[in-house]
Amino acid sequence: MARNLFRVLPFAVLLFIGGSPLSQGQMPPGDAPEKKFEDFDKVVKGAKEYDGLFKLYLKDDKLFAEIRPDQLSHPFLCPIAIARGAGLGGNTLNNDEQWVLMFKRVGDRVHLIRRNVHFTAKSGSPTAKAVETSYSDSVLLSLRIQSIHPARQSVLLNFNDIFMTDFADLGLGHFDASRSSWHKVKAFPRNIEIEVSATYAGGKSRGIFGLGDDSVIDARGNTVVIHYGLCQLPDGGYSPRLADDRVGYFLSAVKDFSSDSQDTSFLRYVNRWRLERAEPIDPKHPEKLSAPKKKIIYWIEKTVPDEYRAAVREGILEWNKAFEKIGFRDAIEVRQQENEDFDPEDINYNTFRWITNDQSFAMGPSRANPLTGEIIDADIIFDASMVKFWRQEQQVFGNGNQPASYIQAAKMGLGLPGVQSPDGDADGDAQGWSDAPSKPDSAKMRARLLAARHGLCQCGSQMRYELGMAAMAVAAGGALKSGEKVPEELINQAIKETVMHEVGHTLGLRHNFKASTMLKNEDLHNTAITRKQGLAGSVMDYNPVNLAPKGVKQGDYFSTTIGPYDYWAIEYAYKPLSGGTDGEYEKLQEIARNGAKAGLDFATDEDMIAGADPLVNVWDLGNDPMKFAQDRILLAEELLKGLPERVVDKGEGYQRTRVAFRVLMAQYGNSAHLVANFVGGEHMNRDHRDDPNGRDPFVPVKSAKQREALQFLQEHILTDKTFKFSPELLRRLASDHWLHWGNDHVMAGPVEYPVQEQILRVQRVALNQLLNPRVLARVQNNSLKADKDDKPLTVAEVFRSLTDGIWADAVSVEAKDGKHTYESSITRRNLQREYNKKLIALVVKSSNEPSDARSLARMHLRDIGKRIDKVLVEKQSVTDDTTRAHLEECQERIAKALTASMQVSEP
Repeated sequence: MARNLFRVLPFAVLLFIGGSPLSQGQMPPGDAPEKKFEDFDKVVKGAKEYDGLFKLYLKDDKLFAEIRPDQLSHPFLCPIAIARGAGLGGNTLNNDEQWVLMFKRVGDRVHLIRRNVHFTAKSGSPTAKAVETSYSDSVLLSLRIQSIHPARQSVLLNFNDIFMTDFADLGLGHFDASRSSWHKVKAFPRNIEIEVSATYAGGKSRGIFGLGDDSVIDARGNTVVIHYGLCQLPDGGYSPRLADDRVGYFLSAVKDFSSDSQDTSFLRYVNRWRLERAEPIDPKHPEKLSAPKKKIIYWIEKTVPDEYRAAVREGILEWNKAFEKIGFRDAIEVRQQENEDFDPEDINYNTFRWITNDQSFAMGPSRANPLTGEIIDADIIFDASMVKFWRQEQQVFGNGNQPASYIQAAKMGLGLPGVQSPDGDADGDAQGWSDAPSKPDSAKMRARLLAARHGLCQCGSQMRYELGMAAMAVAAGGALKSGEKVPEELINQAIKETVMHEVGHTLGLRHNFKASTMLKNEDLHNTAITRKQGLAGSVMDYNPVNLAPKGVKQGDYFSTTIGPYDYWAIEYAYKPLSGGTDGEYEKLQEIARNGAKAGLDFATDEDMIAGADPLVNVWDLGNDPMKFAQDRILLAEELLKGLPERVVDKGEGYQRTRVAFRVLMAQYGNSAHLVANFVGGEHMNRDHRDDPNGRDPFVPVKSAKQREALQFLQEHILTDKTFKFSPELLRRLASDHWLHWGNDHVMAGPVEYPVQEQILRVQRVALNQLLNPRVLARVQNNSLKADKDDKPLTVAEVFRSLTDGIWADAVSVEAKDGKHTYESSITRRNLQREYNKKLIALVVKSSNEPSDARSLARMHLRDIGKRIDKVLVEKQSVTDDTTRAHLEECQERIAKALTASMQVSEP
């Protein structure tokens, strides 16, 4: 009864049991005072100790951290990486914005807080108080204090409560603490680095970002080693550098409500290393170079094959040329790992890592202080499968989703997180892509832009196709005999350029997808030019292999040096400047205003994704992408001749012929995409007012060029003449016959090669672009921006070009033996059906295309119907049932469409 009474008595009554006010600290006779916390020495007794930023104690399966009073309520950066497992070893996470964490004592617990670093205001101002009121941090965890050191008054926390959970938010399934353990613990004066061997259960085998695939042997026990770092924010003395939209850098942006800017409250800082001269500039000899106080050091891991280490080293050190131009001697140093023991994920080391995961990619992420933009760590990851150019492309896109154009696939972000495959056809239906914010595809567009913000790079993922093209071209030129390897010069140049690209990312530079248009197409193989300034204005573009057209001597396959834009970008971010904040700003403006100079054009991911500039592409080369496209089609036609004999050695199966054929077919798709972009195209420039030779932000493509593009597509893509392959070749497009783990894709599609379907997918690339509502609207709008002497292209011309090209066979019926005959190929019929389908959709199910486009679509359906009537009226002109059935079906569909009620969705 007494025990039950104690359970229900109020706490205030319990304080006075026994006649003594326990609230005053008096205890009943014989009772020892109850301790709030365990004895410190007892908790850590027998533990392995690590002295560093926090003193760590590893005891059994628990990791305790001692946090001093001065470290409470103090910000720390928390970089996260995958050290091993799931086919993702070496992947840096949260590189878009480093987490800023803080331990804050609240009573007998410690809150783990993620700081909201997005908003700020001038300290002490009323606005700062308003910001504090409006925005708050996020409390992630409430941690129990295990003990308090009696002398140091430091708190002891159990780090298992933080890191023996899915703290990294990987989404691999249920985190099983009972099957997880501490993999590695290291402590340094300014940081601690810990690794958790984390086991997840119940998730999917595909892993983070949708990658990983069959790398996990059993999803019921998916184990990955997660690397966590906790490090001090860089100390004072670093001066952030304001960004400029004419020069492409990754950013650290904060919203400063104290800003007096007329346009925005955002303060945008470039992400860059703290690079300072060891010697001050000598006014008498300003050109004298100085070593930096602290070099940028890259370690080449011993995982890099011996034969490629020289190319890797050269690619990294190439950037020293840009730093020398602004006064630094040996700003970058390369060291080769031999017996040195360090963790590549350790924030104190910048590494070049060679991994194998069949994803064929390279990445150069860096991590920066989100408050200032100061880069504190960078790790380059290079996947070995990139140089194996005869890989199955299903590894990247999945069977049935190989794009007709991998240029278009890269623009759409196919294969990136959240953009695994487009709705509809894998060649990318431009009717919906980035068409309107309300459309479903806008979600994919946001995912693509987020990937660009994160610095995710596709440079290596499509390089395999380019190396495959190179291998075929070299073999066709007679430089290779059966069984010989591709020249080491080609492979080393490819590695060096890719390394230069990824190092550029680690220096803070973003992609520049307009750089490939620097040189005239006829100068691409002039090594006197290319070895001085590169093949493109920047190595930050995705540059294809430079293959010489027939009759031209082969020059460099890839850029061997950084370009003019790269020098300029490094100057903007890293050149030592004086004169205080105002003086530095003026000098930065002087540098940035040179953007209109030859070779310095800049456009990046968002310009390519949402823009309409036909010069902003990936995997093109030369100032005329249309000429590049034509050369690639001619090269593909040449390489298709005798293809099986060149790519298959004696005694081998013909499966490689199929892969090679797909690579060559993609050249047609790439060409269709590059050329179609000129129709309704609009050049985009980032020049500011009064920049020397400054250009308008938007300049329509010359009408003559747009008409040239329409003619090119009519003659090379929207025709059956281009796609007449030899029966011998088509009979040798063998399927992969192996069926086992990692190769299940062989049963996901037909054994035979779908030739006609692939041809139509290539043709759809052009059709989808030309009939895209946004393109048709731009054709109309650009007519208002055209110069007086430029006769603008019209929407009517676009439709007329398509109808006259696709239905040309219904106009001229040949006379044979005195009789008129009409013949149509399978390729032609498929194309006609596809075109009619799109016209009918414009007529009966309108969305947001211009009204004139609907009217023209109706008119052209009538026109096509009349052409069909003319052919069918003479019964003897159609000699086979299939052609007659095709024409009669088209005739009936057109008639129904013209009499159907229209579904119009207009504002």
